[in-house]
Amino acid sequence: ETSSSSLRQVAADAAAFLRIEHKHHSTPTVDAPTATDLPRFGGEQGNACRRAALEKFKNDESIQVKKDSLLAIMATDLYHTAVERCGPEIQMYDRASGLVCLLEEESSYNTTYASFWGGDNSDYGYVYYDGAYDLATMMEYTLSFTVLSSNVGCLADCYLGGDGCTELENWLTYSGTICKEQFCSLKWGEIDEAYHALRVCAAKTIAQPTDGDKDEYVSATHSNQVTSNLCAFNYCTSN
Repeated sequence: ETSSSSLRQVAADAAAFLRIEHKHHSTPTVDAPTATDLPRFGGEQGNACRRAALEKFKNDESIQVKKDSLLAIMATDLYHTAVERCGPEIQMYDRASGLVCLLEEESSYNTTYASFWGGDNSDYGYVYYDGAYDLATMMEYTLSFTVLSSNVGCLADCYLGGDGCTELENWLTYSGTICKEQFCSLKWGEIDEAYHALRVCAAKTIAQPTDGDKDEYVSATHSNQVTSNLCAFNYCTSN
């Protein structure tokens, strides 16, 4: 990771956030947007869509143990510290998932972002339509940011079957089954980009690594963010 690439990433993230903010305050011109004319984020319609999806997760009794585990994390002071510091990143995440939710409702693809990451056996995958809940999942698998989780080189490779997701391919039911058109048109990369931004923010805020120092931990997390975002960008801009 070079200093120039880091600066470009920071500038790109800032520009993307400003574009989102501009569209958030714009007056909608249509009452029922379709997949072809939706803005970069879905506004109140997108928020309603993702909240309805999250309710499926909350109401699934078959995953009560998993839900209780996340709720216990969300009750901790450490979690609340991360939420307070990373509010903009959580908002960015929710805007991205709202857009994805609307686009998926308009699409004919069978696999959703939720079913890809959660599998078909439950509604657990809908937890990934909410930034605050996904922060809790991050704290769960990193033991509250004390250990560095396996950094998947490129989340887009998990969908499209590239080499950057070998550590997860046996765990994911639909690994490598998503076509580039679906990944790019449904904007799954928007959630992933927001996920990485939130993960980096949380690492900066609450990480207390048991092996190595905090700067190394944050640097590794940020390096993974840059690599994964660039990988997704290349997929959707190449012929």
